[in-house]
Amino acid sequence: MTSGLRLPPRRVGVAVKPSSPEAVELGRGLLAELARRGIVGIADAESAPSLGVTLGPTRAQLGREVDLIFVLGGDGTFLSVARGCPATTPVAGVNLGTLGFLTEHAPAATFALLDDVVEGKLAIEERSRLRVRVEGPEDGREFLVLNDVVVTKAALARILTICLDVEGELLSRYRADGLILATPTGSTAYNLSAGGPIVHPRLDAMLITPICPHTLTNRPLAVPDHLQVRVWTEPGEAKVYVTLDGQTGFPLTPEMRIAVGPKGEPLSLVRLAGASFFAILHHKLKWGEREG
Repeated sequence: MTSGLRLPPRRVGVAVKPSSPEAVELGRGLLAELARRGIVGIADAESAPSLGVTLGPTRAQLGREVDLIFVLGGDGTFLSVARGCPATTPVAGVNLGTLGFLTEHAPAATFALLDDVVEGKLAIEERSRLRVRVEGPEDGREFLVLNDVVVTKAALARILTICLDVEGELLSRYRADGLILATPTGSTAYNLSAGGPIVHPRLDAMLITPICPHTLTNRPLAVPDHLQVRVWTEPGEAKVYVTLDGQTGFPLTPEMRIAVGPKGEPLSLVRLAGASFFAILHHKLKWGEREG
């Protein structure tokens, strides 16, 4: 358990996927149960209208105003909450989406999970996040990324040339549709679809995976996450965009450098007691199951 966590909590955040009737219904029930137990339930500003409660803080700020957060939705909803969450606020994801690598708790187990919260029996695992900094004309912007940093071309643009150095040493000029810099947690997201490796979340690594590389010698690479890599494009490139955790992004101009790493403040993820990463892979990806 991470030091600084307040359990049992006095204030619990509730974030739901507003477009999911199941998530909204469960969120209303959870807020009612929190009130019954004498715990203050706070819904973020995006969730509050569908839940019929007073507007709370933004999702980016929610984790700084509560002791624990329940996220009811899919991995996208989870990532929108995790973006601004400090390590001292654990996040429990209840899966009302599809795969649910981050939201691993079943909806039917929500109130049993709340019992564990009240009794201080939570299993909490720290997940590393990458620190991302913009260098250049807009120097100073910083972000924490749980899954990935993705550099891609705009629609219908030609193949990109993306340069990358590690600790100031040029590694490659990738000719590709894009480039993914992922955490171990993000290895099962876009990185997996692009042919990158699946990495156990407890490993201290950063994954560098080109998207549809034009040169067969360009292969995914794992480097220690205490290193810093920089990414930029050469003059004359078509429109290029940087996306962070699939949630926010900005154009990348030739004058800019994107510095990724070393790892920053971790996220505290509420895990299923006794949960195994390998069992999750087997279940989510259907590994080892017979065909037909």
